[in-house]
Amino acid sequence: MSGFKNPESVLYDKAHQRLIVSNINGAPDVADGNGYLSLISHDGQIIQMDWSNGFDAPKGMAIVGNRLFVSDITKLRIVDLDTGKIVETLAPEKAFFLNDVTASESGEVFVTDMLANRIYRYADGKIELWLESSDLKTPNGILAEAGKLVVGSWGEGLHPDFSTDHPGGLVSVDTTTKVVTPFPKATGFANVDGIVSFSGSIYVTDYLKGTLYRIPEGQAPKAVAQFKPGSADIGSDEDTIYVPMMNEGELRALKFKELD
Repeated sequence: MSGFKNPESVLYDKAHQRLIVSNINGAPDVADGNGYLSLISHDGQIIQMDWSNGFDAPKGMAIVGNRLFVSDITKLRIVDLDTGKIVETLAPEKAFFLNDVTASESGEVFVTDMLANRIYRYADGKIELWLESSDLKTPNGILAEAGKLVVGSWGEGLHPDFSTDHPGGLVSVDTTTKVVTPFPKATGFANVDGIVSFSGSIYVTDYLKGTLYRIPEGQAPKAVAQFKPGSADIGSDEDTIYVPMMNEGELRALKFKELD
């Protein structure tokens, strides 16, 4: 499916049986007011390309109840899922480049600040700095699981073109102790962007190489699909993984059962 404008993230909205795609529509770090969200039906049809606007460069998304949380450079936007209207905008203190968003089972929302080695947490109507650590190594993707956050590191030694001296990998952050622990066999292999979990494995994209990896628990990453560079923040439903191609303006869909 094509026609998007720098699609960065895709999220499955199970309650409404649809996909939401964030469109940066310009530079990822410029507050230009051009960003918007698109609605796509579960069978791949465009419901509304410009469904929700008022964004600068929207990226990661997460759902809690009937609210959609969207990162937008230095702000966290909250959108009503029925109307598509932004109902609240929060500006976390010292936020620099907010990227991916995830929600825990209890309704806490966590947001990575990629260029500042931070994670923010939204709870009880407010957002605050939750963790700042060099061990995050330029955190991009984030996924809440039971008692922990799985965080995708972009890597170390970041250059202006977003290449790195050393590629990143996966770390686990204990949500009680905030201890950061690298995945023993999944470090230094990719500039990790999106993260989803399916049937005991974690799937991640390498934005710069365009590679999709599967990482079974306790095992090393295995490349299962190859795209052009620009494969960004993936989403998934019960049987399909969705890959936004930021440079091509496209959304790809792959069945999990076909990935090996």
